[in-house]
Amino acid sequence: MMPTTAIPAGRPAREATARRWIAVARTIAAAVAVACSLGLLSQSPALAATTIKVIVNDQPITSYDIDQRARLIRLTARKPASVARRMAKEELIDERLKAQEAKRRGISVSDARVNEAFANIARRTKMSASQLGKALRQSGVNPDTLKKRIRMEMIWLNVVRSRFSAQINISEQDVLAEMLKQDKAKDDNKTLEYTLTQIIFVVPKNGSAGLKARRKREATQLRNRFTTCEDGVKLAEGLKEVVVKPVGVRMAPELPEQMNKLLADVKVGHLSRPVETGNGIETYAVCKKREISSNLELRSEIKDELRNKEGQMLSRRYIRDLRRDAVIEYR
Repeated sequence: MMPTTAIPAGRPAREATARRWIAVARTIAAAVAVACSLGLLSQSPALAATTIKVIVNDQPITSYDIDQRARLIRLTARKPASVARRMAKEELIDERLKAQEAKRRGISVSDARVNEAFANIARRTKMSASQLGKALRQSGVNPDTLKKRIRMEMIWLNVVRSRFSAQINISEQDVLAEMLKQDKAKDDNKTLEYTLTQIIFVVPKNGSAGLKARRKREATQLRNRFTTCEDGVKLAEGLKEVVVKPVGVRMAPELPEQMNKLLADVKVGHLSRPVETGNGIETYAVCKKREISSNLELRSEIKDELRNKEGQMLSRRYIRDLRRDAVIEYR
């Protein structure tokens, strides 16, 4: 018996924030190194009286919050003080709105995950977490300021995913178009790309051998009549206790070896031979088949990039809508 064939949806997307944190780590390392060489690191001066500068839906942002975030922005983005303060204020407003939306949706991130991300940044700067914390303090930045920023990025990524996951759908055609745009589609190694539809003749788990044999005959009869996907799928949809599931585009290396063997000799517009699985009797319609570049790693990277760009665009719209509906009071 052939086991139920699970067709993977593609390589899992990498964490959207990974590259950004690598960049942050390198920037902090460079900034601290320059400050050390110039003798600019010193203990943070005594704090002036803290006042409320902005209220976002009844939640305050203080002068201390803005000062700390501005210091972090100056350290990591090398911005002038006045620009850093403006950026800090707007960034903190967005974060208050993000935190409120995350709370409404019941989404949070544990302290352990935040501390792990902080430690990862430290490792990339060739420091321990405590050494990174000390370096930040010597630059006038409380380590909790960076941790709050990390936490909010992690939380917001989960909020955006939960809200828009169904809308972020990058097709293989999108990937190929981007590869052509970047002139990365040239590759001597080729593979097959299939567009598939799965057809299942349902058999109960306790179905008799006679029932399985009858269903297999029915699948074979459909296979003999199946000459185009357009007409054949309609035939399948008209049969009793038959499930028709569009699989979509899959490349041969993404499929299990048994699936590749099953599809190897199937012509476009025809069905594979029926096989018994845990669901019943299954067969696959090959609706399209073509030879393409086989650079899976590059295709996966580009798909992640496109997914991240789409996610960033939706995130900006999300924040814009939250700002539109918020009560923001500047003082």
